[in-house]
Amino acid sequence: MRRVVFALAALAITAAAGAQTSSPAFEREISLPAAGLVAVRLDRHIYEAARSDLGDLRVLDARGKMVPYVLDRGVEGPQPERRPQIRNRGIAPDGAATAVLDFGDRVSKERVTLRLPGENFRRRVSVEGSDDGRAWTTLTDEAWVFAIPGPEPARYEDVALPENDFALLRVTVFPGPRERERVSIEDAWLPAGERHARREEALAPHWSRAEEPRSRETWLTLDLGARHQPYRAVVLEVEDERFFREVRLEAREDPTLSPSEAIAPPERWRGVGRGVVYRLEDGGETRECLRVEAGGRARVLRLRLRNRDDQPLRVRGVSVVAPVERLLLDVPRGGEFTLTYGAPDLPPPTYDLGRTLDADSEAVAAELGPPIRRDVVADVLPWTERHPLLLWVGLLLVVAALGAITWRALRSA
Repeated sequence: MRRVVFALAALAITAAAGAQTSSPAFEREISLPAAGLVAVRLDRHIYEAARSDLGDLRVLDARGKMVPYVLDRGVEGPQPERRPQIRNRGIAPDGAATAVLDFGDRVSKERVTLRLPGENFRRRVSVEGSDDGRAWTTLTDEAWVFAIPGPEPARYEDVALPENDFALLRVTVFPGPRERERVSIEDAWLPAGERHARREEALAPHWSRAEEPRSRETWLTLDLGARHQPYRAVVLEVEDERFFREVRLEAREDPTLSPSEAIAPPERWRGVGRGVVYRLEDGGETRECLRVEAGGRARVLRLRLRNRDDQPLRVRGVSVVAPVERLLLDVPRGGEFTLTYGAPDLPPPTYDLGRTLDADSEAVAAELGPPIRRDVVADVLPWTERHPLLLWVGLLLVVAALGAITWRALRSA
């Protein structure tokens, strides 16, 4: 019996020791201007040292007790794909194809995807919105869609719209210059994905340029300054008067090296977005698009401009559009507060505040102090999670005592 008890104790102690959670590596003092709803804006120091999911962020009061918060990522929640009823398809006298997209009710949208015939085209698109089918409001009349043939054919049939919730959209697709193929709208839908950003800012990354003659591409490499910096789009400044380029956006995958690994593995890149940038003339007016949409987190992005047989573009500037992320705290009174982060295996917290607080609420901005590396840290988990070894030892002692009592009772019987 004693051997069994000791074996169970050894196994439990080993399991409990392995279940211990590492402590946060950094802390920042939070300066609160007043009590009430307070916003703590995340910065590059946090994006560099915290986990990519930001689940290791904790806010502590002066006693080391966790303070509930809401992580406002600065964007609306994900939107599922939605397909409207397509009505009143037709052809105008100038050859333009028209159709009405009926969503049945008010739907928030800022993009619509079309499916058009043809393998090589450049077509202008206009979109109008209405609630009753009688009064129409122009949302855009200078959007462009493209189909590019070749060894790697590509299609770009997304139409960006100003944010709206019209129940009806009237789409008109104009034939391209010297196009003989009849234009029609075969299908249309709202693509799945994140909705618009509530707050965003422009970052000025460090960037470099390289020409790749083998692929006939220009590579722009952008350093955003932190491993898990969020981004939503890349915007170019181009001097050329007329151009059209396909663009592919990639993010560098940064591996986490262990102390025993002396040599870093080769660079790996993954595609995160694609699009076109252009500046062209239509009807005596200059139309342009210099923004490539993509979303994610990375330190280094690479923009690949496909030049084909054209001369490389004269790019004079690059900026990155990023959402503004915040922690929202509902603090009833003042005091000292600390933000901690940098624990690789700390489980994400769950607070009721996330279900009761609107992320759009007005909040007073707080200030973060400089990051401090924690040598001796105050744990932020409950006592039972901070000291699992003691908890298991106590339980095993109780079990052993009960076993001894039972054994003596059996022997006396």
